[in-house]
Order: sequence, then structure tokens, then C-alpha cells
Amino acid sequence: MNVLTIQPRGGFMLRGITHPVCRDLMMSATFLKKRGHTVRVWDRCVDRTDFTDPKSGFHADAAVFFISQSSSVKDAIAVSARLRSNGTVIVWADMVALLGADLPDTHLYCDYLLLGEYCFTADELLRALQSGDDVSGIAGIAVSGKGGFTKTEKRPLPAFSELYPTDWTLIDVEKCFRRFQSCKKMLYLNASTGCPYACGFCSTPACYGQRRKRPFGHVLSEIDFLVRNHGLDGINFSDELLLFTDEELAAMKACRERNGNSFVWGGETRPQLLSDATLQKMYDAGCRWLLFGLESGSETVRARLSKGYDPARVAEVVDRCTELGISTFGSFIVGFPGETPQDLRETVRFASSLDLDAFLFNYFVMIAETPLYEEAVKSGRFCFRSILEYDSLVNTDKLDGNFSRIPYRELATVKAYFDFLTITRKKKTAAKDKAGAQFLKKAINTAAEYLRGSPKEAAAGLWSVAKRGVSVAYYPLAHPGIVKKYGLHNVNRK
Repeated sequence: MNVLTIQPRGGFMLRGITHPVCRDLMMSATFLKKRGHTVRVWDRCVDRTDFTDPKSGFHADAAVFFISQSSSVKDAIAVSARLRSNGTVIVWADMVALLGADLPDTHLYCDYLLLGEYCFTADELLRALQSGDDVSGIAGIAVSGKGGFTKTEKRPLPAFSELYPTDWTLIDVEKCFRRFQSCKKMLYLNASTGCPYACGFCSTPACYGQRRKRPFGHVLSEIDFLVRNHGLDGINFSDELLLFTDEELAAMKACRERNGNSFVWGGETRPQLLSDATLQKMYDAGCRWLLFGLESGSETVRARLSKGYDPARVAEVVDRCTELGISTFGSFIVGFPGETPQDLRETVRFASSLDLDAFLFNYFVMIAETPLYEEAVKSGRFCFRSILEYDSLVNTDKLDGNFSRIPYRELATVKAYFDFLTITRKKKTAAKDKAGAQFLKKAINTAAEYLRGSPKEAAAGLWSVAKRGVSVAYYPLAHPGIVKKYGLHNVNRK
């Protein structure tokens, strides 16, 4: 069967195989190819080929969309309509598919949803469609019909040992590289999927289940291929929880050595899981940056989120990373349901006590398939009514609904101040640049990527960058009382 696997375009995803959506896309495309299907990958972030045009040379019998970013929904709908007019069966997968199964309008845009597991489910569905067999007995799908979807029984998630190493020849890798830190050819890979924790705001447990590790030999073979054939020099692991054993770190170190120590890597993890000895081994194996999802400095908020950690240990890990030469990024969220000004003060105090290279402050947004969303639905405070509404509301850079007890301007001022702090950071990073300079470079590179898009994309992207820049300056200057209220003028700017 001719199968088109698609990453829709949307929001910041204008360049590169990024984060879980394409992680699943690439694994699924590889699996379908190994199972005998003729597969094309259409990453609409970088590939300007129009596969909806019969002149493209590839007629898709089925198209599988991987949609984990809410900003991609509109593009997925538009492309689905054009492919449908050519007689292509439309299948949606990933987080938006899980949400869409329960919304009243999603069935208007696609024929099937893949719910949770993609590789085996997609193969079984496509074979049934090809042979004209009944699909109602296939586990893990939702079938579109009049008035909505009919779900089949849940399919268990497979072990990664049942899958294959990712086939990177399916895409033009050179178009997918990004600049990051000292890297000029960084790519997103993954060594695991899922997470054993259940944070109240996070949809990972519902979408990806418990943490499942890929065979590490598969990961290393992909790195070898990408370094030797494409000059890969950086790996940003898109794992929800990046954690290697001592044996895996030794194997990663050996992989770097046989490739001339030509690449470095990093990813997101939990500081409480890292001993000083482990950090040393990670550095020796090439780790040069880590992201910590800290979310809040308020113990009350963290308890509601089921996000437990020892703040003192976080500070120790950040300091140890600095000593080793590992850059550290801290992610915080403001505007949680019920969050009070006192909670926000505690977050400001905690964040400012850490010697991080960058402070990444985002607004809280409701995400489907999370405990906080389920609570909001049960209480009648919030509910998505349309898949298009999901596209417009889930954006952590803007606050479309304030569920906290803190006025919007106060949240915006705190967020803007820490954005400003990051931009003006004087601390030296592992890349030997000042942290602030690193993020200014990133902003410039982001603007350059927008300019490579269509005129409409360029205009929208540059407008977004400009608004972000203006807000960083405006809110702290326009609201000195808020700066004083939260002690922002006392924040360490070293």
C-alpha cells in the first residue's frame, strides 16, 4: 500500500524533525516500510513538495498524520481535505487523536484515529483496508461514522525490542538539522518513550504510558550513521525522562570516541535522580546541557501537581552541572489552577536562587488527557468543544484562560522579567558563550528560519518574535509595582 506519513506544519515547527510527534512518525514510517508498504515521509516543516498534487509522482492510498502539537491542527485539516479529494484514506495519530476521539467535530476531518499505539495498529489497519476486510475488530482505533467515532478495544503498548532502528534514509536529514548551543547540526533523537510519573498538567502517561526504553544498540547505530553520513554534532534527546544506566553511559562514551568525540548531547531529566557520580559519567559521555522541569517553587502547588522534589538537592545538582561544564535550563509554569500570589512569590524566590543558564517561564494551559483537565471538566469550569478550539487555545506563550488567582498582568510581568534575565545572562555556558548571548543567537536564528518560509509564514513568525520582544521590555517597565511586589528587582542577574 502507498502510505504517506505526515508531520503537519504549525506554530514554531517550521524546521526540523522535532520532539515526540516526529519521533513517532519516523518509528512508524520505518515499521511500515519494513512490513512491505511503500512509504513517503512528508515533513511539512521543511519539505515543500506538494503530495496533494497528482503531479507529485506519488499517489497515497492512505495518509497518516502525526499531530502532537495543537498548532498543527489547522494544517492537518487543510491537507487532509485536499488528500481526501484524491481518494486517500485519512488517519490521524498522536495526542490530538486521543483528544479528538471525544470531540464532536473531529470525525468530519479524518476517517480513522490511532489511539496510543501506532506501528502495529497502522500496519493492521492498512492491510485490512487494502484487502477490504472489516476493521471493527482491530484494537486501538476509532472509526469515523455519522455523529462521531466508534472506539475499539484498547491495544497494549509494545516493547521497543519488537520495533526496528529508525531508517533515516526516509528523510532529507540535512534539512532537519538545527543550531543549538555549540552545535551546528543538532537533531532530535530518542532513547525512550513515556514517563513513570503522573504530573497533574502532563499528558505523557495518557499518550505514551510508562517509560519504555529502546534497545540502546539501536540508538547507537543511528548515531553512528548520522555522524558518519551527515556530520551530526549534537543530539537533543526528546525523551520525557532522559536517564541512562552506567553501562549505557559507557557505551555512549565509546560511541563518541570512535566518532572522534565529534558530537555532544543533552535532554530533559529530573535532578533528584542524578548523583554527583552520575553527572560526572554523563559529562564524560558527552552531556553538555540538561533541562529540568521544576514548574513551581511553591510546595503547595507541587503537591497538587504530584511534582515532588527537594529544592536543596535541585540547587546542588545545578551547581554541580556548572562545575562540570553542563548548561542547565529550568522550566517553570505560572498560572496553575488555584495558584495564589504567595505561590508565585515562592516560585520567584526559588528560581532566583538557582544558578541556571536559562529560565524558561511559560503560562499554564489546559491540555486534554491530564488530571487537571479532567478536574476542570468534572467541575464544569472548562471543556474543549471543538478540535479547532484546541488549536487556538493550547499555546504556552499566551494566556487565553487564567485559572489562577493572580491577575494576568502580574503573571505576564513575572514571565517577562525572567525572559529578560535569560537574555541578559552573563554566566558562561558549556559552549563558552554567555548564556544571554546564546538565547539572542537563538532568537536571530528563529527569525531567519521564519524568513525561509512562505511570505505568510514569515510575516506571522516575525510578528510573533516582535511581540515576544516587546512584552519582555514592556511589562517590567510598565508595572514597577509588580516588580517590587514579587521581589523581581532582587533577582540575581550574574
